[in-house]
Amino acid sequence: MSIDHRDYDNALERRTTMHDQTTNYSADEAAIRDLFRQLLDAWGRGDGYAYGALFTGDADYIAFDGSHTKGRREIASSHQQLFDKYLKGTRLTGRIESVRFPSPDVALVHTVGSTVMRGKSKPSPERDSIQTLVATRSDGGWLFAAFHNNRVRPIGRNPATFLIWALTDLLWKVFAPRRKDDA
Repeated sequence: MSIDHRDYDNALERRTTMHDQTTNYSADEAAIRDLFRQLLDAWGRGDGYAYGALFTGDADYIAFDGSHTKGRREIASSHQQLFDKYLKGTRLTGRIESVRFPSPDVALVHTVGSTVMRGKSKPSPERDSIQTLVATRSDGGWLFAAFHNNRVRPIGRNPATFLIWALTDLLWKVFAPRRKDDA
């Protein structure tokens, strides 16, 4: 999979699958697209608390490395720590690939994106990711209830990409912290 690195911060593409063709979800889709734009903007400002405010109180957040953060407060706090240190001055780029409404108050959102590191003008291919988000509607509007981020790491295109994938897997096995149940 190749990610188009044009700047989609202000021009998110519209490709939507509707759950019920007789129901008009255009206002809901616009609200969800705006929510995603707010996510990109909060990241760009380095504002973990604004970023976390876009999630439900009990949201599940799976980062690219498989770490699992639960709840708005933890999402906000952990992102503020990242923005203050490792991700200071970075910018998130992304676009919505699809929005689907399995029910009137739930939307399944697929996005692609990347991170532009401090001092760079475009994202590096090794940061390409694909995300699945679940947005839910409550009295206050739409918020994200789940976010799952996965780096794009296809294997098997050719022997070299398979070797790189296998090598990183081996390095992880050797150097990764042990889980409690593996001890």
